[in-house]
Amino acid sequence: DQAKQQARRIMSRLRERAPNSRQLLGIVLLLTAALIVLVLGGITLAGAGLSLALATPLFILFSPILVPLAGIVAVGTGGFVSLSAAFVTACSAVAWLYNYVKGRHPVGADKIDAVKHKIADTASHVSEKARE
Repeated sequence: DQAKQQARRIMSRLRERAPNSRQLLGIVLLLTAALIVLVLGGITLAGAGLSLALATPLFILFSPILVPLAGIVAVGTGGFVSLSAAFVTACSAVAWLYNYVKGRHPVGADKIDAVKHKIADTASHVSEKARE
């Protein structure tokens, strides 16, 4: 009789902790999505390996053309990115100067003004010392 009561208590605890239908559906969907991603990853890996195996002879055959071409493309891309960054920097600097001259107080203008005042104070102090 005591064993039956203990079994009933265990079963009631299991029922309390059992996932509801929404949680069970979520677990099933999660496992399904994980399986789909795993299968697609395997197909992608197999395709990449097969493509590399088929393209290797072509790479070896055309390497005297492809290697210098890759170097030219790399240098050209690096130059383009560098020039683009320099252009954006120059445009930003010109826009900042324009806003500063117009009195719109762009970011950092207070620091420039503080440096101006410090230089003016130092210059006046030096001129006073020179007079003495």
